[in-house]
Amino acid sequence: MTLFLRSRVTVDGITATMAEHAERLGIGEGTLMSRMTRLGRHDPILLLDPATRSRKPVSSPSQEEIISTLRRTPAGLLATAKRLGDYASLKQASS
Repeated sequence: MTLFLRSRVTVDGITATMAEHAERLGIGEGTLMSRMTRLGRHDPILLLDPATRSRKPVSSPSQEEIISTLRRTPAGLLATAKRLGDYASLKQASS
C-alpha cells in the first residue's frame, strides 16, 4: 500500500490520516514528506518513528558567550562583585 499525507492508517489503535498522526507526534508535514521520499511510502510505523539526533557537530560557545552566561549565575555575580570590590555592599544588600 502506498501512503500519502491523507491516507488513513491505524497506529496504536488510533485511526487517522498520516498527517494527523504526524502532528500528534510533533512531526511537521514537510518532515513527513521528506521521510516518505527517503524511506518509502509503505510502512507508517517507520515513517512515524522518533527522529534520531543530528550528528552535526555543535560548535563550542565563544568566550563572550561563556562570560555572559557565567555573569547570570549567582556564583558569577559573586565573583564579579568580589573583583569590583563590591562584596561588602552585596553582602549587606542580601542580608
